[in-house]
Amino acid sequence: MDIHHLKIFYETCNEKSFTKAAKKLFISQSAVSIQLKKLEISMSTQLIERNSKSFKLTFAGKELYKMAQDIFNKISRMENEMKKIVANQKAKIVVGATHNIGEPVLPKIVTDYSKKYKEVEFELYIKNSSSLINYIKDGVIDIAFMEEEIVDEKDLKSVHTDTYPFVVIAPPHIKKVEDIKKMSILKKDTQPASKYIEKFEEIINHTFERKISVNGSNETIKNLVMNGMGISVLPYYCVYEEIKDKKMNLVHEFDTLEDKFQLVFLKENENKTWIANFVEFFKQYNIKFETDSIIKKK
Repeated sequence: MDIHHLKIFYETCNEKSFTKAAKKLFISQSAVSIQLKKLEISMSTQLIERNSKSFKLTFAGKELYKMAQDIFNKISRMENEMKKIVANQKAKIVVGATHNIGEPVLPKIVTDYSKKYKEVEFELYIKNSSSLINYIKDGVIDIAFMEEEIVDEKDLKSVHTDTYPFVVIAPPHIKKVEDIKKMSILKKDTQPASKYIEKFEEIINHTFERKISVNGSNETIKNLVMNGMGISVLPYYCVYEEIKDKKMNLVHEFDTLEDKFQLVFLKENENKTWIANFVEFFKQYNIKFETDSIIKKK
C-alpha cells in the first residue's frame, strides 16, 4: 500500500467529494481519481461506489477509513510533538480546559505545578469539550480539564477529581439570612441548579420571587454576584478563591457531594515523564473548603 494513495483516500473521505479533496491537496480531480483507483487495485477491492449520486463508501472503504483515521491522527500528533520539542528544547505541557474549569481552577493548578517543576513550560487553551477532545486526538494539546461526561474514546484516558459540593454564594455585604431573602436569585438553566435552589428555598423557608436566568458561563454569574446583583448556586470549585478572598460570602454548603470534573489525555502519553508528573500532581491536588457559612452562623 502506498501511503500517498492512502492519504488521498483519507482526505476524500473527510471531504466526501473528489473535487474538494483535489482542492485541499492541490492536485487535479483526475489525479485524485487515478490515485484512488490505484489504491483499490493494490487492495484488490472497491472502496468507493462510483454509481452513487452522493459520496458513498463500500463496506471495505468504511473499514479502511476507520484505520486511516487512526494512522493520520497519530502522524498529526507526532508532527505536533516534534514541533514542540524543536521549538522549546525542553519539556512543555499544552493544557486545555472548558471555561467553567479553566477560568476559576486552571490558573491555580498550573501556578502551583510550576512552583514545583520550574523546568516545565505551559501553553493553555480554553475551548468547549468537543474541541478539546479533537485537539487531544490531533496532538495539539496534551491534557484537558472538562466537566464530567462520558468520553467514549478508546485512545483516551480520564482521571476524575474528588467530588465537591454545590454552594450558595452572596455578595460580600450580605451578612444575614433576612438580607438574602430580599435579593434576586441568579440561575443557570440546568437540572442541578434548579434542584439546589429548591432545596435552599426549603432550608430558609422562603420562595424567591425574582429569579434571573443567566445563559452564560459561571464567570458571568460570579461577577454579577460580586457586584450585588443577587445570590446564586454554583459548584464549590468555581468560587473557592473568591470566598477565600472575601469577594463573596458563602451562604450555604449542601451536604451532597456530587459535582466533579476530569482530566483527559491520550493513553499513549501516560508514560511520558512530564505528563505522568502532571497527572500525579493533579490526583493529589486538593481544594480547601471554607466552612464558615452564613446559614451556620444563624
